[in-house]
Parts: sequence; C-alpha cells; structure tokens
Amino acid sequence: MIRVLVVDDDFMVARVHRGMVERVPGFTVVGVAHTGTAALTMVDELAPDLVLLDVYMPDLSGIDVLRRLRSSDNPVDVLIITAARDAETIRTALRGGVAHYIIKPFEWSTLRERLLHYQQQRNELQHI
Repeated sequence: MIRVLVVDDDFMVARVHRGMVERVPGFTVVGVAHTGTAALTMVDELAPDLVLLDVYMPDLSGIDVLRRLRSSDNPVDVLIITAARDAETIRTALRGGVAHYIIKPFEWSTLRERLLHYQQQRNELQHI
C-alpha cells in the first residue's frame, strides 16, 4: 500500500483530493496538512511514500516545502497539484525531482493516471 500525505491549504480541496486518492487501488491517505509547516512535521511523523503538494500555502510555499524535503534525509516522493502554471515554478518543481506536476483544475482521470504511473515506476524500482 502506498502511503500518501495530502497537502493543500483549502480544506475542501484537500478533502476532494483525499477522496480521489482513496479511490485508486493500492493507495491510502495517512494524513492531511493545510500548511507547509504542518506538512514537514507530518512527513517526519507519518513517513508517507508520496506527498500530494500544493504550491500556494499561507506559511511556506510548496516549492519551499519541496526544497526542505530534498535537503533532509527523508526520501519521500512528491507530486505537485496546484494552480501555479508559470514556467519558473514548474521548472523549479521539476528540477526539485517531483514525480509529476498537475495543474488545477484537472479531471479525476488525470490524477488517477499519474498515481498509477507512480505506482508502476515504484514497483519496477523495487525489482531492480
């Protein structure tokens, strides 16, 4: 089971994303955070495999959270889900090693496809 932390400052959006993730076989949501600071704490406490991360948050941007995760010893994977569509943010996220970058709004099938792709890559890497 792939353990997922959902991070979005909008409570309703976070709830929707949680529901979407839980509809994909092999995935479970272990927590929901609404700030960057809470996300960093929950990554340490819950040890998720994957973080669904928004860019726009009240305290730390998702890009700042990504940088802190990459500078720590925590090997968590990150999938960005955000309304941020400027080239610099997308480039920075990709350079930071995100698994995927999804721009809101999006179809449910888009998230499902990205999660299944992530699951397939993860399974392949475990057999190397």
